[in-house]
Amino acid sequence: MAELDIGQHCQVAHCRQRDFLPFICDGCSGIFCLEHRSRESHGCSEVTIINEKLEIDKCTPYPCSFKDCAERELVPVICPYCEKNFCLRHRHQSDHECEKLEIPKPRMAATQKLVKDIIDSKTGQAVSKRRKGAKNNETAAKVALLKLKMRADGDNSLPQSERIYFQVFLPKGSKEKSKPMFFCHRWSIGKVIDFAASLASLKNDNNKSMAKYDLFFS
Repeated sequence: MAELDIGQHCQVAHCRQRDFLPFICDGCSGIFCLEHRSRESHGCSEVTIINEKLEIDKCTPYPCSFKDCAERELVPVICPYCEKNFCLRHRHQSDHECEKLEIPKPRMAATQKLVKDIIDSKTGQAVSKRRKGAKNNETAAKVALLKLKMRADGDNSLPQSERIYFQVFLPKGSKEKSKPMFFCHRWSIGKVIDFAASLASLKNDNNKSMAKYDLFFS
């Protein structure tokens, strides 16, 4: 009678039991009996890999030494200057305010200061000249107005508060090029022209529509 070749042997070395309904491990794809079907019971290689990964995950990460930073790294990141550990975000000297960080001094600082002082002094002189020039112009204008008032002709009966002063430039052919005059600020243009013409002894055609005058008031 021929022997039937049914089933397979368990791959565990000390077992080798023949099982007619063997189990195939979904981790290592090995063939095992009922007793050794679990991964732990036959020392599955997949379990070993997982355990090694867990051991790595259990390693204590390296904390960052920067103030108020809670980041941690799996590998040490040591600053070569202060020799402290930091996270990747604070690994540079400027990022973790390294106590041994050397700040480069600005070049030619003395020259820059000298240039700044010169510019400031020039600016101050320009402002002073502008103020002095404005003050001189204001004084000159006051003196000119005072001289104009002293030499101006007009109606002496007008109160000082109602007077307005002009340097009136006369037309060609007149004895004088210009003459200082004062008028009442409430007068009309026509009355001002009539009065200026009489003071300058000019012919007055103000009542004619086509009359022309070369009087200029300044």
